[in-house]
Amino acid sequence: MDSDKTRKISDEMDKLINEYYDNIQQIEYPDGSEMKVYYEQSYKALKTITQQLKRFPSTQEWNQHAKENYLLSSTSMQYISKLNWNYLRTKVLRELNMNI
Repeated sequence: MDSDKTRKISDEMDKLINEYYDNIQQIEYPDGSEMKVYYEQSYKALKTITQQLKRFPSTQEWNQHAKENYLLSSTSMQYISKLNWNYLRTKVLRELNMNI
């Protein structure tokens, strides 16, 4: 493969990677919006339950906790944050300085 082909493939990959990361950025909701308030409450509770369990909860565990405490489900949190459950797991564990 020559250098021109390599450069073209590299540029195409860079474009795809940038598009991917642009699409997973968290949606910005206005300050005080109900969606933002509920998400922040749920995210804080997710961090708390992670500390209590000493591990990140499964979607089933979280959904049960969320239902009992009037918090957002895992699906709602994923939709609002545009992050799947594994990315949320990584984010929470890093913020809590726990092993990933």
